[in-house]
Amino acid sequence: MICSVLAFLLLLTPAQSTLLPPEKLEHIDRGMDAMLNGQWERAYGIFEDLHRRDITDPGGYLFRASVWQAEMIDREEDLFGSDYFALLDSVVISAEKRLISCTTRDSALCYLFIGHQFAYRSIWEARFGSKFAALGDGFKAKGWYRDGLQIDSTLYDLYLGLGTYHYWKSVKSGILRTVGVFKNEKEQGIREIRLAVDSSLFSKDVAASELIWVMLNEEEYDQAIALCRDLLKRFPDGISFRWPLAEAHLKSERYHEAIDEFQAIFDNIRENPGNYFNVIEAAFWLYHALDKIGADARANSVLEYMHNIHDNIPKSIRRKQRDRLWSLRRRGK
Repeated sequence: MICSVLAFLLLLTPAQSTLLPPEKLEHIDRGMDAMLNGQWERAYGIFEDLHRRDITDPGGYLFRASVWQAEMIDREEDLFGSDYFALLDSVVISAEKRLISCTTRDSALCYLFIGHQFAYRSIWEARFGSKFAALGDGFKAKGWYRDGLQIDSTLYDLYLGLGTYHYWKSVKSGILRTVGVFKNEKEQGIREIRLAVDSSLFSKDVAASELIWVMLNEEEYDQAIALCRDLLKRFPDGISFRWPLAEAHLKSERYHEAIDEFQAIFDNIRENPGNYFNVIEAAFWLYHALDKIGADARANSVLEYMHNIHDNIPKSIRRKQRDRLWSLRRRGK
């Protein structure tokens, strides 16, 4: 009888040690909401608390890294240096320890987390480092996502990573796709991202954000606008949703709506300009939209502002944004 009880308890143990019980999912959802609202410190604090509750959970490292990544993308600046990569290294170390003995679902989650940290490295490299390194990390991320689905095909969060890889490598690979190095898996990528939007555990809103950029690239502007507006209702402080909304209005020649959105972005960024990369970006497109409707006085005020802050812009950013700055300065003459 004692042996039977012990055997029963041993069977229960793996299920009880899952990485995503309901209370953790609720915690992750709160952190995601804060992150998508651009509340970086609050989001990081929520995920730091998640880590303190279980320091063996690789998600505690990954979700904190996700906040830093989102903030760096938002500011177009490498803000955290080696500390960022230390978090990503910790994801791998803790996930590999979990994989020694865990449930099927936890194994798939560990594959997801390791895949994500490679995806984060790829994104960092694409923006701040080596395009070649970005490609290599993207390949590695895809492999972990694919293998995770072989372990548990019901973990739909994995489809966001795979779909993002399949879509963007198909549309950005150019000559490599033409000569057959890469297959065209664009439609598969879109299906996978939509599946993540519909059915993932904690990635639905992030997947919806990715789908917006896919819609923009596919010139499906009405769908992109509708999804942006839906997300902005839920995350009103999430300026990252205003960029694609403004772009969709501009590309569909709804200039007055584009002006409203770019003006909101411009005003928001001027309060905390950071390295000025996004100030230049917002000014360039706001001026472009104003010029389209002949709003000369407002357009000239943008040029005047940019002239006044020019010396504040770091030289490295002036080099990166030299085409935008040159265009604005030329029009100001």
